Amino acid sequence: MSDEVPERREVVRSTVVSVILAVVFLILAIALWAWSAPGLVSPVSYLNSINPYISVVLEILAMFGFFVFITVTVVNLRLGLTEIRAGWTEVVTMIVLVTIVSWAMFGASVSGASVILSLAFVVYLYLLQD
Repeated sequence: MSDEVPERREVVRSTVVSVILAVVFLILAIALWAWSAPGLVSPVSYLNSINPYISVVLEILAMFGFFVFITVTVVNLRLGLTEIRAGWTEVVTMIVLVTIVSWAMFGASVSGASVILSLAFVVYLYLLQD
């Protein structure tokens, strides 16, 4: 890992893009959660009629996308504001946040799968550093 700090313009641009993508994935997750109400004719009920696992996979992927981009946002904000790279505290905090949100919205199965994907992503990024 290099010790170079990117230019402020690059950090701001990256932060704006990651915030927008994090919000998009969160809105998608909230829409899937709202459409999952029983007795509601929605795209989720149509997907459930095709295959009941499609909506669960979409919920997991929406929460995983939210984790990826909210983590990138936090890391960029920390680097841009303090010129110090983010540590494990920020990453673990984002994992806990995504776990709580996915548990509250979708239940234990989606939360567990989201945590596993999030941890796999963190391990992947850690292995890229070497």
